[in-house]
Amino acid sequence: MYPKMTYKLEGFADFEQQLIALGEGFRSDLIARNTMVKAAKEAMVPVYNQVIATAPYDEENTGPIHLRDTTRLDARIPNSKDHMSDYVSDTDAAIAVVSVKKSAVSLAQEFGTRKMSAHPFLRIALLQNAETVLTKLKSELENWIPAYAAKLAKRKK
Repeated sequence: MYPKMTYKLEGFADFEQQLIALGEGFRSDLIARNTMVKAAKEAMVPVYNQVIATAPYDEENTGPIHLRDTTRLDARIPNSKDHMSDYVSDTDAAIAVVSVKKSAVSLAQEFGTRKMSAHPFLRIALLQNAETVLTKLKSELENWIPAYAAKLAKRKK
């Protein structure tokens, strides 16, 4: 089993105040969707690319769909179903998810079965790219927030 990783991130009180100031007079969900959600999606691209590159591929499967063909990258404001997860808290403003189509094949590959050992590729991709994702998230937020602030400033005039 993989250990639960924890990262200590600082400076979010200032970040939260900037977002609150940015959103005065505008809907907070629109601000989150146009800044944090977009930044989170861009930050997860390295994980998505690694999943596609490392997903198990069956050469003998002549069917049209392979596991890597079902890989998806999604970012959104967490919904009620997301909050049922142990990994999403009530204070999360945005989440980004790299996933594959849930099936017996994908679950068996990632977690194994009693007859087959696990060949994880989703968890490995995230673990190997965690630092890159955090660095890219910071960079993307530095780009999206000022751009959206300028757009809102034009709208206020």
